[in-house]
Order: sequence, then structure tokens, then C-alpha cells
Amino acid sequence: MTRKYIIVSILTLSIALLTACQGDSKAVDGFVIRGELPLPDGYHVGLCLHTDTAFSVSVDEDTVMDGHFILTGKLDKPYKGTLMTNNLALVEKNHWPDDSIRWTYTDVFVSNGELSFTGQDENTFKLTGTQVQKDYNDLLAMGGEQKADLWQFIDEHPESVISVWLACQLTDRAYTLTAEEVDHLQQTVKGSPVDTTRFALLQKKLETYRLTVKDAPLTNLELVSCSGDTCQLKEVLPKNGKMVLIDFWASWCGICIHSMPEIAKLAAQNQDRFCVMAVSIDTKEDAWQHAMKQHPEPWPQYRTTAKGYQDLFDKYQVGNGVPYYLLVSSEGRVICCPEGPEEIGEILNNNINK
Repeated sequence: MTRKYIIVSILTLSIALLTACQGDSKAVDGFVIRGELPLPDGYHVGLCLHTDTAFSVSVDEDTVMDGHFILTGKLDKPYKGTLMTNNLALVEKNHWPDDSIRWTYTDVFVSNGELSFTGQDENTFKLTGTQVQKDYNDLLAMGGEQKADLWQFIDEHPESVISVWLACQLTDRAYTLTAEEVDHLQQTVKGSPVDTTRFALLQKKLETYRLTVKDAPLTNLELVSCSGDTCQLKEVLPKNGKMVLIDFWASWCGICIHSMPEIAKLAAQNQDRFCVMAVSIDTKEDAWQHAMKQHPEPWPQYRTTAKGYQDLFDKYQVGNGVPYYLLVSSEGRVICCPEGPEEIGEILNNNINK
């Protein structure tokens, strides 16, 4: 009896230690995604995360076996990403036709912790397991970041990592928010201990943004003219009693160049109350000069200096580059930051009808 008791005691202690180690593995700062999907063996599964620099990074991958897979990694903070599956290896191995290729894409927001990826079919795949992902699933249920009422989500999730992330997006471009909206974000978004880095960034962005809210005076930038003279944006802004569109562009930006004829048409149709000036963010003068010759437009042209270029990204917070448009009143106050020629035309039409 004594020997049996000792054996049982050792076994019990071993199980207890194993359980404790498993508990510790969940507490470490890393993530584990365990998948259970109705997919054939040999399907490929991969996790791609979208960094704050707009680049996507492949984090981990696995192959489905008996309907299961495991992805692991370690993150410095939560990231939006995509969980993808495909049968490319099976198609190649079995010499199936190209029309038998299957891909699935599931939007996720991964943070360190235990997560599960499940679904009855490819239309119901879903990641669950952490508070971050739960909040992101709430956003997806509202239509996702493209269709959801972001302000409603933030109001309903003030302490969510997702709200901090959305608020950072809302402040990505100067002159798109009012002073009241900036105040609302600062008072509402509380942040989360899961992502202190992004919350600190948001606080910095909000303080900077206070200088570039709608109806605020235009923030200055250092520019250089076509003749090589250094000047300030506010100095060369046309002062002719008209609204001014500042078109920030670059020689390498296809969308910028494609939109110029539409902007020229708007300028011609509204020449009594509307004019345009262009500011290139090209860092090489030769590229700028060549682009102007290829695409000549009837408005003043300038280019940012090295300091002006940096200020555009720091003061104007143009996180996603050009094209970037500012519509400025005849008094030098910024009306808004329109998305493109279509929105500019709508603003001009509404102004006529007032």
C-alpha cells in the first residue's frame, strides 16, 4: 500500500507540475492560434500581419492535418492581419486544373494569448479567444472599419485596443476632424494595458492634431519654387479672394497624375471663385522637373524642401502619403481635406447652392 501511495503521489505531482507549466505557457508574451477547420489534409494556412508602416509581414504558417493546425509567434503589440488558407500544394501535387484553386481570407486582430480559429465552412471562419479579437469581431459585425460607424464603436468600447487603433486612423491626415471631434477622442479613448505603445502614439497625434483641425489657419511648410527660391507655403498661397486647392503630389504617384486633368476641369469651370496650386513631395528635383514637363498644368508649382517634407509628415500627419488635398478659404483657413476630385466637385456645387 505504501508503494502504491508513493507511485500515485509522484504521478499526481507530475500532473500538477505539467498543469502549472501549461498555465505558465499561456502567461508568456506570445500567441498560439489553434485551428479546427473542415478542410482536407494538405491545405496551407498562413498568418500575415499588417504593420503600422503599411507593410505586411508573414508571421507563421502550417499545413492542415486531420482538420487541425497551429500557428505561433510573439508580438510587441496587437496587429491587424489576415488568416489565409489555400490548396495550392494540393492542386500542384494532384495536377488539378487552375479553376480548382481555393483561397480564403479572414480579417483578424492578433494579440498575445490563446486563440482558436474555427468554422463550419469557409464563410463562417472566425478567430476567438482574446478580448482584442472579441472587440474586433464586434467591429466586423458592425460592418468593419470601412462601413461601421467608427465613432459609435469607440463610444461603446472606450478601453479597447481596437478603439485606440481606429482613433490613430482617424488622425492619420490633418484637417479631416473638427476641434470638437479631437476633444471627443481625447476624452473618450482610455487605452488598454495590452497596447500602451499605440495609446502613447495616439496622445501625441491628438496634441499635434489640435493645430490642424478643420477651420484652423493653414500650417506653414518650407518650399522651393521652380526657380530654386526657398519660400513658405503661407507666403505663396494665392491671395485673390478665391478658395485655393493645394494639390500635394509626386512624380511617382500615378493616382496624383491621373487626377490632374479632372482638377484642371474643375478649376476652369469655377475660375471666378476657385484656383489651384501644386506642391510636389519629390525628393529629387530632376524627377519633379521631368514630371512637370510631361504633365504641364496651368497653376503654380512648388516642391517641399527636406524640412518641408518632414514637416508634412510630422505636422500634417500624412501617414499614408499622396495624393493629399487641402481646400483653403480665401481667408487662409482650411475648409477640409477632400479625398479627390469628386469630393472637391461636390463641395464646390454645394457652395454654389447655398
